[in-house]
Amino acid sequence: MAALAVSTASLLGANVVVASAGKVVTFAEQPGQPPTYILPLESSAEESNANFAQFSNVLYPSLYVFDATGKPALDQSLSVGEPPRFSDGDRVVTITLKHWVWSNGQPITARDLVFWMDLLSAVTDPNAPVVGSGSAPGPGYGFFVPGNFPENVVSYAQTGTYSLVLHLNAAYNPTWFLYNELSLITPIPESAWDRLSAASPVGDADLSAEAREALPNTSPALYVPRDPGTATTGALGVAQFLNAQAQDLATYATDPLWQVVDGAFRMSQYTTSGFVKLVPNKLYSGSPKPTISAFEELPFTTDSAEAVALRSGGLTIGYLPPQDLGAREEFLKAGDYDFSPWDVYGIGYASYNFTNPKTGPLFDQLYFRQALQLLVDQPLYLSKFLGGYGSVTTGPVPSQPPNAYTSSLERGAGPYRYDPARARKLLTEHGWKVVPAGVSYCEKPGDGPGECGKGVAAHQKAAFRLLYASGNTAGSQTVESLQSTARQTAGIDITPQEEPFDDVIGTEFDGCAPSTPCSNWDVADLFVGWTFGPDYLPTGEEIFGTGAGSNSGYYSSTQNDAHITATETEPTEAAEVKAMFKYEDYLAEQLPAMWMPLPPLQLTLYKKDLHGLLPQGVIDQVFPQFYRWGS
Repeated sequence: MAALAVSTASLLGANVVVASAGKVVTFAEQPGQPPTYILPLESSAEESNANFAQFSNVLYPSLYVFDATGKPALDQSLSVGEPPRFSDGDRVVTITLKHWVWSNGQPITARDLVFWMDLLSAVTDPNAPVVGSGSAPGPGYGFFVPGNFPENVVSYAQTGTYSLVLHLNAAYNPTWFLYNELSLITPIPESAWDRLSAASPVGDADLSAEAREALPNTSPALYVPRDPGTATTGALGVAQFLNAQAQDLATYATDPLWQVVDGAFRMSQYTTSGFVKLVPNKLYSGSPKPTISAFEELPFTTDSAEAVALRSGGLTIGYLPPQDLGAREEFLKAGDYDFSPWDVYGIGYASYNFTNPKTGPLFDQLYFRQALQLLVDQPLYLSKFLGGYGSVTTGPVPSQPPNAYTSSLERGAGPYRYDPARARKLLTEHGWKVVPAGVSYCEKPGDGPGECGKGVAAHQKAAFRLLYASGNTAGSQTVESLQSTARQTAGIDITPQEEPFDDVIGTEFDGCAPSTPCSNWDVADLFVGWTFGPDYLPTGEEIFGTGAGSNSGYYSSTQNDAHITATETEPTEAAEVKAMFKYEDYLAEQLPAMWMPLPPLQLTLYKKDLHGLLPQGVIDQVFPQFYRWGS
């Protein structure tokens, strides 16, 4: 493969990045979205495809690996855990590990799972102190759902070198528990990471003093209590230390912590601009073994900058910006590429900030959310700005690819097909003076029939800001179209607010809650939607459950929470699907967010002589151990 030289202006940072010669595979990162967090305990602010699916999960795969075959399904051959065994009426789960090793030759044992569980239990404790920035783990673990994992685990016990037993607080559907709970567990190297500082000794810092004293005398090792700790002691102290190291991007390539991995690749180079070089882990226990010499992830500030590199033919795996679809044949010929849209199993939406003191009362009104949804012309956005690729979102369960969990209500256009006249009617019926091409305002305040609703002030304008991620041309065009339609047809004034991806996600996940409301954002869209991983069943608890770590706008509904619980506890597959339909139909109508079209992750162009890329993972993950060069 020819060496790739990309201009400084095209890349994040000040240095020119040149890909190595030889059997290297280069991979274009999404515009303005470099990986910036390596620890497999991402907070909400650090939770992104770039960090989880295409970085930390390559180095530290989950206990159970999904998505390797292009389906949200378990891949047992890539998983270090044997299939879990459920017993005692689905209240006890036994996990047995394969005899795999870390990159330093140490065995991966159940103690590594206990270590991760100890840290997770400490950082998700709502009473635990949080130290440092908003990206510290603390109670902000991005995949945390109150009442779910690990709170639904009464106790966990290492019963042998390679075995772990979980005792649950209730009977759960085994498929749901595997796909959405056990999928979260990530082995991490206790023998290398279990310390409180860079200078402190390694080992058992997460356990209580009594546990450390008893541990050598137990055979096999039985459950011994962890020390939840403080910011500097016990499990929380260890988590805070690792989090601090994970935020020190400048030391990623040199910090010995990150050199101990169990994935197929280890990191050999990282720059603060986002360039990542991964090389094969020679002691990788899984199969297949890597055959490429390196996997390099290259950063770009915009999709247009990436297109310049793509046109040169140097990238191995890149993406064609939707605005360049008309020149697709030119790109294919210039780089000797094949084309494959990278579709994902997810939904597109813009989050409402229900805690905002000023605009939150507007979003609290179902009729107002309905009026907004009726102004979102998803088919138009897909055809005009995304070349017809992607899918319409009509509710909380993906409609594409076709699956058993999509209800009849969600198929097709859903309950809110584009209809500006209906939007105006809804506003008028609820006390608004509708001013097309102007700004509508509340003419009849109050919470009675025909009035604007609780908390909406007299003469309050139908106006809010829409925060969105920069660098994505199709996304910007979508916002501009929505802004124009809303203003011209219904007098709703949307002010676009463009910021870098990391700033948008940092603002959106800044700890807003009813007890700590924030007014620095109204509606936010990252243009990447939500892909269902590591919650591989689309039951929605992580994004729409009350208090969930990824529920950025703090949508809360006791009815919805009850529906979600039913999807988790129904004992049979048929009953679970029925509960799923009830859950999704309710939210399809209630609009916990503004449904938006889900774009493909990218329109992939890849070298014709690269094999093993397809099928691309529908949960955004990459599996470079499958890549092979050949004619």
